[in-house]
Amino acid sequence: MTIKFDDYLNKKLQDPDYQRKWLKITILEYIEDGDEDEFFRALEQVIKARTTVSEFAKEVGMNRVQLTDILHGKTKSPGLRTISKILSGLGYTLDIKSKSNSKSA
Repeated sequence: MTIKFDDYLNKKLQDPDYQRKWLKITILEYIEDGDEDEFFRALEQVIKARTTVSEFAKEVGMNRVQLTDILHGKTKSPGLRTISKILSGLGYTLDIKSKSNSKSA
């Protein structure tokens, strides 16, 4: 029996701790390599593990088409306010930390 990766990931993403780690990894990769598409795919996967994109859009006060365009890379570089709104709707916040190897200001 073969398990599709999407099915496997969806099952793993039922765990809130795994969701947090998955998003953290993808946002750190985005910061490193600039590939925002991977981060937005991860957001979509977490949203779909919890609910539908349509229901989530309603919950956070966004237009479903706008949210889908962001998640599918049709809207390039959405603003920080929009990203924060999506993360907040998932129960997360952005956190700024100093790099461990940088000098203190």
